[in-house]
Amino acid sequence: MSKHLTLLWVLLTLSATLKAENWMSRLPDDAYVAVLSIPGAHDAATGSGWASGTEGLGDLFARTQDLTINELWNAGIRAFDLRPCVWETHMNLNHGIMPTVLHFEDVLYMLRDSLVANPSEFIVIHLLHETDGDQVENAYDERLTSLLQDDGLKDFFLDFSKSLTVGQARGKILILSRDRYATPPVTGGYFTNWTGEANWDLQRQCRIIGRKGSSSCYIQDYSDTHRTGGITTKVNAINRLLDYSTTHQTTNVSSIVWVMNFASAYSKVENLFGYEISSSDGYRDNATHTHATILEYLSTKPAGPTGIVLMDYAGVDRSNDYEVCGLQLTNAIIDNNFRYLDVGSGIMTTTSQPACSKQYYSLDGKRVSPSQQHGVSIVRHSDGSVTKCLTD
Repeated sequence: MSKHLTLLWVLLTLSATLKAENWMSRLPDDAYVAVLSIPGAHDAATGSGWASGTEGLGDLFARTQDLTINELWNAGIRAFDLRPCVWETHMNLNHGIMPTVLHFEDVLYMLRDSLVANPSEFIVIHLLHETDGDQVENAYDERLTSLLQDDGLKDFFLDFSKSLTVGQARGKILILSRDRYATPPVTGGYFTNWTGEANWDLQRQCRIIGRKGSSSCYIQDYSDTHRTGGITTKVNAINRLLDYSTTHQTTNVSSIVWVMNFASAYSKVENLFGYEISSSDGYRDNATHTHATILEYLSTKPAGPTGIVLMDYAGVDRSNDYEVCGLQLTNAIIDNNFRYLDVGSGIMTTTSQPACSKQYYSLDGKRVSPSQQHGVSIVRHSDGSVTKCLTD
């Protein structure tokens, strides 16, 4: 390779990395977090390796990522599925009974440092107590409560709010927990009515509850695709939630709905002591189907929010001879934001027609008075909603 081609390759690689590291800097401050498209990593800790003596089993049965936490961050991942359990000296991050090398406390500090270096960004954590990995019983609530009040971390945590905006979230971590560890939550919020069923009525019953209110949260977390028809069921469930999230009109605070759409699942199992157990290749094989589904959707359908998409093998396109397309999907979800958000004016356009307002913007995002603007203009209404209007 010539020196010029080598330099070009380095510059292109560096440009892509910088774009991913700070992609949220291009989001408008007043956009609701609920209407974003955010790429996330399912069982995010598994790409960092396994506790001593468990490496072989971990790689065979429990790996869902190839990248470390820092590498996922650098690839643009901003939602992390973390599953802590309680050991004698620390809280470990596990996938089921399989222990990774990561301590939950260390990962929180790692993510905090990423935000300090990149204050335009924010992080969403899907938190689930991995009870199968506990070595100390009945200690999770107390340990987690204490950790979330740690002096080095507490100022970086964010209370859940239905109408949380990008500007309010920048530089912060929003923790959304599947388990109630304290009343009310120390920070973030709790999921209620979670379901792993591919049942649309059940998926719409989930809510997020925090100290500052609650919100509907539509979820899709169908995770076992290894039986006959499982992949079809999963793909249909993903598409159904995308059909909703990309077309739902968020015209005011009352119409906000949070969305979490899991691409992750396992389509192959291994037998261990007479039991069928999900396999790492099963997560890879499933990813080849679900990632292709979402990529096709984003490339062929009108643009709209995906919500938080938690995927396996995020940030890599090939894993163990499987074409998982995790880097393509991560980039496509990031880029999707800028297909429907009005970045120039920092506002979201809708098709609703509320009462008139005096705040007019030209289509290039500049503030104008009604007398200056003729034809099509963007109007911000008193209830916070935005619409495109015809003016005389």
